[in-house]
Amino acid sequence: MNSSSLHLNLLKPTERRSSSPIRLRVMLPICAILVCAGLLCWWGMLFTNLMMAKTQASGIEEDLANKGKQHAEIIKLRDEARELKLQLEQLDYYKAGVRSVAEPLAKFAEIVPMRVQIKEMSFSPLPAQILQPPGAKAPLFGPTENVETQKLVIAGLTTKETPVVSLMESLSSGFEKLVTSERKIKSFRQDNAEAEGRKLLSFEVEYTMPERRFAK
Repeated sequence: MNSSSLHLNLLKPTERRSSSPIRLRVMLPICAILVCAGLLCWWGMLFTNLMMAKTQASGIEEDLANKGKQHAEIIKLRDEARELKLQLEQLDYYKAGVRSVAEPLAKFAEIVPMRVQIKEMSFSPLPAQILQPPGAKAPLFGPTENVETQKLVIAGLTTKETPVVSLMESLSSGFEKLVTSERKIKSFRQDNAEAEGRKLLSFEVEYTMPERRFAK
């Protein structure tokens, strides 16, 4: 008998195995471990992204807080600059309303007749300005009205009326910065003073001065 033709099956039925080298009971735990590992990695990535997002959000909030402080400071400086600008504007109004009377007063001394003695030249007081309006936090820096008027009173003594009339005629031209054409003789009467044995006359003339205009 040829031995190569013999086929002996010495395995018992209980000893028979599957042709696949990996069993299902081995694959299931491995798959479960891989799934868990994948979930852990995914959760780790989510946690990392969350922490990065929180860090970025915190940085943005801090930056917004700093910019909010800077914005408030800028607003404060802008309001201060606006207030200073208004103050300078009001002071410019005052500058525009300054009276220049030195030159006309010096010229006035040259036209006074010899028989006229000037005793007093006075400017009427300006009207009071309400620079603290009700409810205002700070007083104003400029006039409340655009135009102010004043009176100039010239008082003196004379020997007769003619020199006073001559003085008023001289003031009618060339003294526009000092007086206007509007005038009023407030008094003209005999005084107790004497000169060269004659009683003198006292006079008082009131002139309206040019308007002070508070404008640029």
